[in-house]
Amino acid sequence: MKHRRNLFTGTRLRRAVTVCSAFGVVILIAVGFTWYSTGRDDATPENAAQADTTQPAPDGQPAPLQSIPPSAATASASASASAPISASASGPTSKKPTSGTTTKAVAKGDCVLPSYPTESCTGVPAGWSPKKTVEGDLTVTKAGAVISDQLVTGSIYVKAADVTIRRTRVYGTIDNFLGDKIFGHLTIEDTEVVPKPGEGVSSNQQYAFGVANYTCRRCKVMNRMEGWRVGASSFSGAGQVIIEDSYAQLAVPAGMCQSVDPHGDGIQGYGGPTATIRHNTIDQRGDDCPTSPIFIPDQDNAGGTVKDNVLAGGGYALRLSGGSFPTVTGNKIVTKSAEYGPIDVDCSKIGDWSGNAEVTFDFDRGVILKETKKLNDC
Repeated sequence: MKHRRNLFTGTRLRRAVTVCSAFGVVILIAVGFTWYSTGRDDATPENAAQADTTQPAPDGQPAPLQSIPPSAATASASASASAPISASASGPTSKKPTSGTTTKAVAKGDCVLPSYPTESCTGVPAGWSPKKTVEGDLTVTKAGAVISDQLVTGSIYVKAADVTIRRTRVYGTIDNFLGDKIFGHLTIEDTEVVPKPGEGVSSNQQYAFGVANYTCRRCKVMNRMEGWRVGASSFSGAGQVIIEDSYAQLAVPAGMCQSVDPHGDGIQGYGGPTATIRHNTIDQRGDDCPTSPIFIPDQDNAGGTVKDNVLAGGGYALRLSGGSFPTVTGNKIVTKSAEYGPIDVDCSKIGDWSGNAEVTFDFDRGVILKETKKLNDC
């Protein structure tokens, strides 16, 4: 960068020539002025650089509420995954976007492809503690309400539009299908449904998240027999469902398979609207009487997109037969984890079927170890 010349050069020069004639002084001043003016670099953006200093993002800043495009979810944050929130802290700061640029929501940094969601990078962040504890159920009746950093020992019942639930732990269910009406759009981020303290596996047979017109991003389900429900599309307020960058470890209490036989699912469609199921890890190996990690049967379901998921366990790990599935790609089934086989799908209802395979998988790190077999059935 050019340096500015000393403003006082002309002054010293004038002092040196005080014995000269007025005409000489005028000439020297003119020369000094010309030299100073041509030597300056007024285009140097010193003030502009100071105005454009990087501003650190608030720690744990959530991803934008609008649904994120597949490219953002995979190139990433989830955010979880959602980088928006990481398991421990926000990611490194970056320069503010210039005018005309846009930012994309992304999954948490250690969950992005080619990695997959794990227990540690979904749900509430590491070291989290609630700012508020609600004993029993919480019913939300205010439109646009934001529920954040809460522990709810019962269930959250959403009875208002445009509610957001963020960084919250729940022992019961999060449900927006009440009184024959769907209350949406509901956004759920960095939130988990887990057993009560001292209860290793939840005995609750209700789904953890449901049922329509909601987005669940970087959500976590632990030791529960039912994960997400996609349904009630014929009721008022129903709309599409997005489940992405999320993790579920499914299980049933000892002896329940013999007494109740609940046939749990990771994601179950029942009269469901269109669903986008993208970049999730669903582990059903702890359920001795399962149906499937993803189960969208011919029960008045609209179908949807099923992309880049890791699935383990179930009778079949991936069961798709109800509705239309324009994209079923990049799904990985853990080898020999399902009782009857990796997939049970109706190929006539599937558009793009590619990149699906059986693999070995490290659940702790969320990484594929080896592809063992391509699934080219469709």
